[in-house]
Amino acid sequence: MGTLPLKPEQDGMGYFYGEWIADDGSRVRVDVLPPKSYPRSLFVLANDAMHETDWLVFANGEEVVRVQARAAIAGALQNALSQE
Repeated sequence: MGTLPLKPEQDGMGYFYGEWIADDGSRVRVDVLPPKSYPRSLFVLANDAMHETDWLVFANGEEVVRVQARAAIAGALQNALSQE
């Protein structure tokens, strides 16, 4: 399975971001918007786009998957990208 190193802090819009690195070395820009319930210490500009319970995962700017737990992001992302 590929890897998904995300920045430890959210950006000013509220997203965690990084790159999906596939086993073959290809890379995809990934942005992850946590749910509204996720604790954060800063004003989030994307607050209206946040889902109540789901983590929204974007690849190259397009939403590709939603998950209920942060730990499920990498597996769900790999499944979504392998179907493209």
